Amino acid sequence: MIEIEIDGQKVETRPGTTILAVARSVGVDIPTLCHHEALEPYGACRLCLVELSEAGRQSIVAACNYPLERSGLTVETDTPAVRQARKMSLQLLLARCPTVTVLQELAREWEVDPADLLIIGDGEEKCILCGLCVRVCREVIGKNVISFAYRGVERRVSTPFDRESDLCLGCTACAFVCPTGAIKVDEAKGRLLIAPWHSNLEQARCSSCGRPVAPVGMLAHLSEKLEQEPETGTLLCSRCRRLQAAAAAAALPEVRFVDRYRDYPGR
Repeated sequence: MIEIEIDGQKVETRPGTTILAVARSVGVDIPTLCHHEALEPYGACRLCLVELSEAGRQSIVAACNYPLERSGLTVETDTPAVRQARKMSLQLLLARCPTVTVLQELAREWEVDPADLLIIGDGEEKCILCGLCVRVCREVIGKNVISFAYRGVERRVSTPFDRESDLCLGCTACAFVCPTGAIKVDEAKGRLLIAPWHSNLEQARCSSCGRPVAPVGMLAHLSEKLEQEPETGTLLCSRCRRLQAAAAAAALPEVRFVDRYRDYPGR
């Protein structure tokens, strides 16, 4: 174990633990928009910057991907230098995505006026290039449907050749981890639509009520992972499963409980 200090608190932790993980374990709040516990640290949004001190030397580092390897380090999360560095990162994100709600909330908290910024593009962009969608698709789902494309102000996340990808399962994990709502999931005529990936996926239907249940590709992928044959003719939506379970419970014989102590003296 190693010992460090965070905002005046002495903390013991295992070598290799990130500053962000240690801070959260002792209740110290460090903002971040590109971090997820299920994914490898990436350090894209730069909102988790903290001040690290060792032997009289100070430096600004990203808390999410800085592993602590030795004792004697001091971490400060609310110094003037930290606040200034975080404000600069926030200003850059707001210049790209001025209408994103979570950024507007941080701007009010940190007293950043979006009106003072030079907006890049048409101001309707929602993607902050945090990379969460790219990483969850690759690291958790095991696919590489999307990736970063282009450079500079043109940089964005896209499918190969900006077309619908046959690899997309329709799991919607990308939309689940997106912190800004840049990925939209919708249904139309029983098909699953995911924008901006151009995904238009066929869905398997409930064998009882006919409602869409899940994309066919995702069910096949799960069956392959579980080494099971895909279900045919017995696929039920959540509503029909509940109705089926309720009907089965209602068909059970009535159970009567006998009070064996009813006539016990003293009751």
